[in-house]
Amino acid sequence: MNSTADKMFGHSPVFTRALNAARMVAGTDAPVLIAGEPGSGKALMAREIHAASRHSKGEFRVIGCAGIDACQLEAALMATANGSTLYLDEVADLSLETQAKLLHFIESVEARHSGFPAVRVLASTGTDLMARQLAGQFREDLYYRLHVVPLVVPPLRERGDDIVLLLKQFTADLARYHGRKAPRYSVTARNLVKQYRWPGNVRELRNFCERMVILMPGAIVQPADMPPEMRRDVAIAKQSGLFSLPENGIDLFELEGDIIRQALSMSGGNRSKAARLLGLTRDTLLYRIQKHAIET
Repeated sequence: MNSTADKMFGHSPVFTRALNAARMVAGTDAPVLIAGEPGSGKALMAREIHAASRHSKGEFRVIGCAGIDACQLEAALMATANGSTLYLDEVADLSLETQAKLLHFIESVEARHSGFPAVRVLASTGTDLMARQLAGQFREDLYYRLHVVPLVVPPLRERGDDIVLLLKQFTADLARYHGRKAPRYSVTARNLVKQYRWPGNVRELRNFCERMVILMPGAIVQPADMPPEMRRDVAIAKQSGLFSLPENGIDLFELEGDIIRQALSMSGGNRSKAARLLGLTRDTLLYRIQKHAIET
């Protein structure tokens, strides 16, 4: 399926910086260690690097490191062709024995092809690899072989500008894929989506969109239609305070305009009712509507 799920997608500053760094390192053959939470898009970033590299016409070979034994890893490494990109998914899960096999492979490739490695090595980790190395659970020599250029894929909760953008794009893509009419999201449902922590990151958001496309084709999604964990998570967050400032800050002017638009939407365009929702006088609301050039 050719969709948002198959590529890195977003415009938030923290995401754009990470993507630009990936594209810069793609022009080299340096090993890259990609860190990030589960579902944040580490494999997609690795594919972006491969696609923009001199190895792009070669194979993008993925080795899942969880549960693989030394013999299986050695066979997979030996089957890696010259001119390809080798992506080691969750490299922290390798046992010390398999780490030794990987180190030997990297050293042998570099020895045979000094200057320009015939195999580009990319690795990902969802855990603190340095902490594992300091604890004796990950080889120091292998750590520094992989940790040449570290990149971090930001979690979705830090990409506030991208959440609704991805919500709309995933919904449209998946509706086409399943041959169904795309559902729409009410203002309160979109607010719930923006306030949720998304522990499963982009993968969880895509799964949510697919669920809505299948169960509510063409309907307007309301908070009551959304998963209980989303409603519960936001309710718990609200108990700790009226508003939680994101780590990357906010645009206060943009936030004020968005809140006014929500109040107008919830009141059906009735300015007096919208003013009451916001605790403002009608004249103050009219002034702020003009300030933000909001069409009503």
